[in-house]
Amino acid sequence: MTERESLPDGAIPRAPGGFLLSDLNQTVEAEEGDDVTLQGRLDPPVDLSDYTFDVARLDLGIYGDVYSYRRGKDHLDDQMDRYRDRTTLNHEDLIRGIVALKISSVTLSDSGSYKVYVPDLTVSFIVNITVVPKGQVSETKRNDPTTTRPPATSPEGENEKAARAPIVLIVVLILVAVICVIIFLVKGGINREHRLTCPQTIAAAEGDDVIIRCGLDPPVDLSDYTLDVARLDLGDDDGDVHCY
Repeated sequence: MTERESLPDGAIPRAPGGFLLSDLNQTVEAEEGDDVTLQGRLDPPVDLSDYTFDVARLDLGIYGDVYSYRRGKDHLDDQMDRYRDRTTLNHEDLIRGIVALKISSVTLSDSGSYKVYVPDLTVSFIVNITVVPKGQVSETKRNDPTTTRPPATSPEGENEKAARAPIVLIVVLILVAVICVIIFLVKGGINREHRLTCPQTIAAAEGDDVIIRCGLDPPVDLSDYTLDVARLDLGDDDGDVHCY
């Protein structure tokens, strides 16, 4: 009789091995506002989907519940208030024997020792997290895959960006230089007495919406006419913007 066959109903077999040696005692340095992932991989892999495991703050004693997983679901009844809505487990990784719990937007008070424990396998790993004020994380830790953050910018870079802000404004030349509105007369009704009026230039920032608005004077119903909008600076082949 195998070990699995001799187990009581509902019992989960224990697997040999444990978490990788490199995962047993980790150190992570992160800046305020970063996301930090507590991650450990079982060797050999074991599907952890039906197992129970807990994540706790060792430095906070019995009141240090960070996250719990029970019967295939998040179990957050005893979770500390400070971690509410800030923990996300990658359930797909459990199938491959990987525990990956993300803690979002860490603060200085999140610094401490975190233990991930799988009681049925009697295996665990510890992650020591140090959260520092923005701009003080070391270059070595900045590239750590267990932390994610927006690209860092220096004060000099921010000043340069502010100085370039007026340059970001894009002058969109509507007539002559950039966009030409050509009305093909497919029926009578428009002649030299009609005048096409359009704004000469439009100033816009990157990401803005721009409306090219022109009018005939005197007005003419253009519903049944053909209308092309083209970029003159891109030539005949690549300059089509819109056709009606």
